[in-house]
Amino acid sequence: MTWSIDDVEKTLLGQNASVLALPPDVIVDAVNRVEKVLGHDWILAEARATGIAPAMGIIGMGLRLAALDDLVNTETLVSNLRQEDQNAEAELTALYLIRRRNSSLEVELEPAVGTRKADFRVRRAGESLWTTVEVTQATTSEYQQHLLDILEKILEALRESKSRFSLNVIFRREPTEAEITFLRSELPQFCVQPGQQQATLPGELGFMLLNHAPISQGQKIEIAGLGPTIGIMMFVGGGPGGGPNHKVSVQIPFTDERAEEILRKEAKQLPKDGIGLVMINASGGAGRFQVWTSLISQRFQRKIHTRVSGVCLFEGSMVPNGPQYDWLVQTKLVVNDHSQFQLPSWIQTTFNEAGEEFERALLKAGPAHPIG
Repeated sequence: MTWSIDDVEKTLLGQNASVLALPPDVIVDAVNRVEKVLGHDWILAEARATGIAPAMGIIGMGLRLAALDDLVNTETLVSNLRQEDQNAEAELTALYLIRRRNSSLEVELEPAVGTRKADFRVRRAGESLWTTVEVTQATTSEYQQHLLDILEKILEALRESKSRFSLNVIFRREPTEAEITFLRSELPQFCVQPGQQQATLPGELGFMLLNHAPISQGQKIEIAGLGPTIGIMMFVGGGPGGGPNHKVSVQIPFTDERAEEILRKEAKQLPKDGIGLVMINASGGAGRFQVWTSLISQRFQRKIHTRVSGVCLFEGSMVPNGPQYDWLVQTKLVVNDHSQFQLPSWIQTTFNEAGEEFERALLKAGPAHPIG
């Protein structure tokens, strides 16, 4: 079928398309592109219910599929997209990110690199060197999930607290089960104290800060020398004006070796005598771009990973953009100053501009609003 804006509103959105930060013609073009490339059944499978989220999933796919226009050898990628393969979707997002404002680029899918094949390579008119790109999906590791389980246990001890407070628990190492049990028993008493408080946890486990950060603010406290951390933050309602009554943040060092594993694996697909770029879809991975940035930066050293000219962390998603919703790509570029070949300036600009666009949208959005 051929979709109109009325069809999109009635069948996919369930409301007026003005809720989206995209012109009607762009919306219609995106949905019809999905219909043509992936098929009507794919759309029906995604649109099990009407609403902004499922509709934007389809529209976001259509926006990205435009990156395949005029390319050859797309059959395998499209087939994998029809099967909802996450690696294929990550590769499509990477292509979209690079091509969306550089449609005249020369692009080759699956170029040979020795006896192997990379995901794709790109170059601008007049450039002699190609930039070879490897895309990977960073899935949640068992170790990270183990850490998140620990944090949830600690948060659970405070879910029923009626006190008004802001608490930061900062670990220097992973706690034992006995330490978790002890901490769960002590936290409720610690959190009823007035004013700013600080306590050191036994066994050099870490420390706790009470009321050192405003309850309404979401950022975590950065500790010099602690290194990259992952964390969970919980807001509990019931405060003045409908705001939170208390906030609990728990941080723990994140020492996962996946960054090294990814660089070592993906570097094998990159040429020794050319520009190499690794793109990591960080959704569902370390969870925070700053953690990945720190881990990757530490591994860029002289004579180590010199095939990798840079790493682009990215995640495409629906985001609020002012009072409307958009589909944008969050990015963070880590440049390897020790590589033999540096990334072209236009690639660096492309990634940085996408990241800035994403951040501007979040700033315009203000307080979170529900997705229907």
